[in-house]
Amino acid sequence: MNVALPPIMISSGFLPTGSLVESLTHLSNEVASVEKLPFVQFRNISTMIRRIKLLSSLFEDIREINSPLPPSSILCLTELFSVIQRVKLLIQGCKDGSSLWGLTQTEFLSNQFHVLVKEMGGALDILPLSLLNLSTDTREQVQLLHRQAKRVDLLVDPRELQKREELLQIMTSNNQMNSRDKGSVDFVKSERSFELHWFEKSTGL
Repeated sequence: MNVALPPIMISSGFLPTGSLVESLTHLSNEVASVEKLPFVQFRNISTMIRRIKLLSSLFEDIREINSPLPPSSILCLTELFSVIQRVKLLIQGCKDGSSLWGLTQTEFLSNQFHVLVKEMGGALDILPLSLLNLSTDTREQVQLLHRQAKRVDLLVDPRELQKREELLQIMTSNNQMNSRDKGSVDFVKSERSFELHWFEKSTGL
């Protein structure tokens, strides 16, 4: 289900949160409940999901408070909605895409996650925690998330680079065999062979 961001009218003074917080709560819970993560970008995806779970506590607290917020909070929440929506699309793309595509795009996808974390940190820069009546746990979680997002490094999982090399070796081997048989490379077959190879290696079968 796609969640559309409601229009927000920003004026002077304090503003009601209303449907924006409801949309954020729904969207963050949707991302946090993603199951069967792909092995492609597994570490970036799982780490991002943990970050969004922390943000869910913030959205829940704001929803329970149910009182007007400073304009900077509305701006922060709007930015976070955009970030989380793009996180959702990026994770879904990793799940729906082929392993071959995901591994060949390892650096690009890793950078996309890195950019989104940085944008998350930028949004939290303008969140006036001192003006929000949050629980102590939520406040500490948001502060921790903010610090981590500001200093996060690009994560390119070396295991995925290794998997890509193994896949290329399998494809090269299949290409050589097909060349002898005067055939062509079957990319689907190569990818399935790789996935079976990696499953057996991971499970010890």
